[in-house]
Amino acid sequence: MSEAAGTHYVMGHDDRERRRLILQGSILNPFTEQLMRRAGIAGGMRVLDLGCGVGDLSMIAARLVGRHGKIWAIDIDEAALAIARERTREEGLANIIFLQSNVDEYRPDEAFDAVIGRHILIHTPKPLSILQNTLQILRKGGVAMFQEYDFSVIQPAFPAWPLREQLVRLCRDFFCSATHGDIGTRLFHLFVEAGFATPDCRVEYPIDGGPDSPFYEWIAEALRSILPRAKALGIVDGLNLDCETLAQRLREEAVSLNACCPAPLMVGGFARKG
Repeated sequence: MSEAAGTHYVMGHDDRERRRLILQGSILNPFTEQLMRRAGIAGGMRVLDLGCGVGDLSMIAARLVGRHGKIWAIDIDEAALAIARERTREEGLANIIFLQSNVDEYRPDEAFDAVIGRHILIHTPKPLSILQNTLQILRKGGVAMFQEYDFSVIQPAFPAWPLREQLVRLCRDFFCSATHGDIGTRLFHLFVEAGFATPDCRVEYPIDGGPDSPFYEWIAEALRSILPRAKALGIVDGLNLDCETLAQRLREEAVSLNACCPAPLMVGGFARKG
């Protein structure tokens, strides 16, 4: 997320989760950049990044808008913002302002050309309210762009490998219980309900495999982040979720089967303010 929307962020706020966000970004950023380009994020624009986390979307947007554009990036997690600030300094990006705020409460003084977010609506109590507020803070013709998981839809691996299938079902049960697990499929409807015109939404997800794939660590670290709350919900009973060995067990099983590993389904969508 940020991927870190506020107190409702079920993945937690600690150093391991922030590291997981960086790993996740390395996998998903090419998809997000393509979505930003389709949405029309371009030179000179004023862009708001909701729930910026460790700064991945902010940095992509900063490069797209160039030195005549500017990014305002908000997140509730000050430690994540510190990482984001350091990463932008290392990249030489001077056109990003990071602010600590809950996405539910942020009210800017001026309108934006674009509002963006990745894996934000899934964690917010009232996603429609976020989109309605987004509409209000956009200028006429401005664009809202969101990229959201949908855990209600499971893309099977081929050939099937039991450990991965167990974990996918666990993620489905957890996110559909603890969050808006079907938010990706709901995105088009939410845009329309909020007052946006003609949303453009597409489904996509990366597929990887082989001994060097980062997916195994990504999956293992995601499970580590949700495990406390998943246990509280009673949906991990009987599963061997030793997070210290999970990535290696996933790798060994996938390689032994020459199996592919589909990532969770994502819906990327954008719509304009009429």
